[in-house]
Amino acid sequence: MVDPIILEIVNNRLQQIGLQAGYTLLNTAASPIVVHSKDLGFNISDHLGQCVVYSMWMPRHGTNLSYMLRACKKVFQGRIHPGDMFITNSPHAGALHNQDIAIISPIFYEDELVAWTGCATHHLDVGAMNPGRAFMATDFFQEGIIIPPLKIMEGYELKEEVLDLFLENVRIPHLQGLDLKGQIASNNVAREKILELMQRYGAATMKDCYKEIIDFSEEKALERIRVLPPGEYVATDYISCDGIYRVKCTLRVKEDSLTFDFAGTDAEANIFINSALPCTVANVHNIVVCLLTPDIPTNEGCLRPINVVAPERSILNCKPPAPCSGSSVISGWTAMSLAVRTLSLALAGSKQSWRANASWPTGHTGLMMGGKDKKGKIFYSSSLTGQVMGGGARANKDGLNFASAPGSTTTSRLNAEEVEARYPFLTLCTKTTPDSGGAGKYRGGVSAEAAFKLHGTEAAEGIFFWTGRGVAANGIFGGQPGSTGVLAIKKDTNIMGLLPRGLPSWEEISGKEEILAGRPAPFPWHETDVVLMTNAGGGGYGDPLDRDPELVLKDVMEGYVSRERAATDYGVAIDPGRGTIDEQATEELRAERRKAGEGTPRQTDDSKAAVLVDEA
Repeated sequence: MVDPIILEIVNNRLQQIGLQAGYTLLNTAASPIVVHSKDLGFNISDHLGQCVVYSMWMPRHGTNLSYMLRACKKVFQGRIHPGDMFITNSPHAGALHNQDIAIISPIFYEDELVAWTGCATHHLDVGAMNPGRAFMATDFFQEGIIIPPLKIMEGYELKEEVLDLFLENVRIPHLQGLDLKGQIASNNVAREKILELMQRYGAATMKDCYKEIIDFSEEKALERIRVLPPGEYVATDYISCDGIYRVKCTLRVKEDSLTFDFAGTDAEANIFINSALPCTVANVHNIVVCLLTPDIPTNEGCLRPINVVAPERSILNCKPPAPCSGSSVISGWTAMSLAVRTLSLALAGSKQSWRANASWPTGHTGLMMGGKDKKGKIFYSSSLTGQVMGGGARANKDGLNFASAPGSTTTSRLNAEEVEARYPFLTLCTKTTPDSGGAGKYRGGVSAEAAFKLHGTEAAEGIFFWTGRGVAANGIFGGQPGSTGVLAIKKDTNIMGLLPRGLPSWEEISGKEEILAGRPAPFPWHETDVVLMTNAGGGGYGDPLDRDPELVLKDVMEGYVSRERAATDYGVAIDPGRGTIDEQATEELRAERRKAGEGTPRQTDDSKAAVLVDEA
């Protein structure tokens, strides 16, 4: 047994090394999705490849890095040496999707393999049929370069031919080359710091520390699982793109395990929405570590009791040649939403009930463009904006407003000024979407909407897609659904005449309005065209008629809820002149609704875990 003081020092030092390595990437990379959005993960694993430090950045990258480490070990068994590093981006070897590239590094001390590190981040382009995610792809081979496990470093020397192969296949090599070298640098920094620990405590003590750290997390995770009532918890969600695709999850809670079974999910599609199994597993793990065990050190031990199964050749376990470049933000998010739902149903019956959540939205909007700016310089952006959705309400508080996906603990939306400095692009407005959060005793998080136009160039190629049309995040235990998202465009507008007077709102702009299809073919985006992105809101938790009227009033004053919806959803009458609650009218409204049964709790099981909204 390791001295507990040494164990604590080693554990905390390894955590800090993971953070420091991530900061190395942020300080050396060039692409905004890395530097500003912080879409990265960094793992430290033991000599056997078992994760000891699980993605000190975006959690779901932790599981994918473990998959990719195992793939590299398998391919290069017997050929792993000091100074080697490996590169891969194959979804079937573990990547969330092929835009997530990992650099995996073995660490040797006195000629003995003593640890592994891994760094993954999202790359702007992988040379697919269209820039970024290949949303028009109908098979795996249209989605860009697939890199099986290869050596990119050998004997501490960069293999230039491997780097060149990648850079010759991407549209933004001057940025992506720096990103890859930043990943290599992050592994180098971690190796240096881990070797300092080895020199201080010795390899034998460090291996004992690894084991105790992992075993401790497994023990604590099992304690948390035993709090949940044994049984089955079922939920259904939907992916809406070119059509409607069903995804089903059954959570089986036993004393020593959680099994998320996606039997009943639709077969793989012929469009980019599919997920390889590692992406599905990573997204479920993401929710477990953020919702059930956030206060337990996350590593191999914490995840041992978690099982994820999905039928082969289903949307959540596709095989080549099924396309899957959208997996990280479409099917992966759907798996996350179902994990939130089923785990919350189990948590609600436990002494950890305060951790339960209503459903989060699963729709995603992608805005990309390419062309030439006014100086004739070629540009391309694969990430102009980020999601600004509303989170599902919680058992004891409202949902997160203006959030990213559930479990994206470090990512941030790109700063508007940063985007405008890099690209010929102007954000006209970003504002709250009123009434987007589902009504409940605790309100679902509200989302934001934003309008954009080209600026400084007359035309570019618009490369847009969006999912989630008509699919709302449902409430739980009587909570109401959140709003749905939308991607719309107004063409041939009066925007050029309005700009000299300031930045106008969407409503002030006249022009032919069109709601875009889920996967419109790339099209000319002109300077007079304006795009509106509205994000979805989170589901509510509990009976809306139980919400404190003062909180409803506050929501109205802050623009989260309209006065009309305060009355219809919450039974709260607000005096428009004085901005106060009309207590008598509120009492009457609530009594009327309770008598009609409108405020009684609704489903708590599977059948309406996602609401299909008839927009017609």
